[in-house]
Amino acid sequence: MKSLLTILALSCTFAAHGQIYYSEQVGANDLGRAFDPTMHKVNHACLQGTPVQHSEQSGSLDYFQRVDETFIKRRTFGEVHGGVNLFIIAGSVSTSMTHRNATDQRTLTSQLHLKFDEGYSTLENRQVKSGVDLKDCGSHFVYQINYGRDLFVNTRLHFRTEEDYKRFVIKIKIRLLFFKKTITKVKEIEKYAENAVFSVDVNSNGPLPAKLQQQLNEQPTYCRGGNITPCLQTLESLVAYSFDPNGLMLDLADLDKVPRSFVVKSYQDSGHYGGADWQSVMSNTLYEATWRWAEHQYGEAVRHLERTKAFLTVATDAEKPALEAQFEAAQIALNDAEILRQTCLTSPWLSQCGP
Repeated sequence: MKSLLTILALSCTFAAHGQIYYSEQVGANDLGRAFDPTMHKVNHACLQGTPVQHSEQSGSLDYFQRVDETFIKRRTFGEVHGGVNLFIIAGSVSTSMTHRNATDQRTLTSQLHLKFDEGYSTLENRQVKSGVDLKDCGSHFVYQINYGRDLFVNTRLHFRTEEDYKRFVIKIKIRLLFFKKTITKVKEIEKYAENAVFSVDVNSNGPLPAKLQQQLNEQPTYCRGGNITPCLQTLESLVAYSFDPNGLMLDLADLDKVPRSFVVKSYQDSGHYGGADWQSVMSNTLYEATWRWAEHQYGEAVRHLERTKAFLTVATDAEKPALEAQFEAAQIALNDAEILRQTCLTSPWLSQCGP
């Protein structure tokens, strides 16, 4: 437990001008591939060498409440300078996780964040591959792959309206997560959350341990706001498992490592001076607003679907028809938002990309 609670610095160090991008889709097989820092794309394999894995472990534990998606990104993946463009190539799992863990004006979220750093891989003894046209290699390449797992244990209160949300926030001055609650305090929460839905969930950038998933499958995870006790009992068992020395930590150790981010460097910064035709790096801030807008639209759709699912899960027979229609519409809206996001991240100049 001490190792979990101790925040240790990631042992690998990055040379000047290295840039970190977040994605679980770029792995060890991509080391040495060219990278376009203007459009944030991994391209041809221009370098070859020997992959070396550095297996160093560290972890941290943090509690969050009422945080937006920008804070979640920075806390989860590190303080990054350069804007949203550093996250636009993130895969669907990590992107959805980021937005689900953020709060808005209709959902109140409190969460425990377990962050594990699991080492990194580099490509050593690098050489330019024979037969490579340097004009296809640009100016940068994938220098390092960082491994890590982020696991969030969440409680959420989903409100029908912003007015219900604001009323609750004003009246209830407590944290919802990981605090022992008296019967009186639970009754107070239920009074002001009567029209809301209380939920418990766990999400991660990698697969969940089987024991953890079993708990989520077998115990109540959605409760009407007027009766939250069953979900609080589920939360208690999840917390106990998370802090049990023979529980979560051991089960996570049996899972494969998950790529969290990768480091991009210029060829010159890494000592590759042999190619006279390496292209110079170009900074692209023209589409920052467009990328940010597309990401925001996607996040709103993710949380709207989660909120609709919460109300449908606890619905009475009389409530179900209307909520089923709303859930179907929310699924369509999320699909449209995901298509829009992918389109605008790769072709931000198109007319549909922008408010």
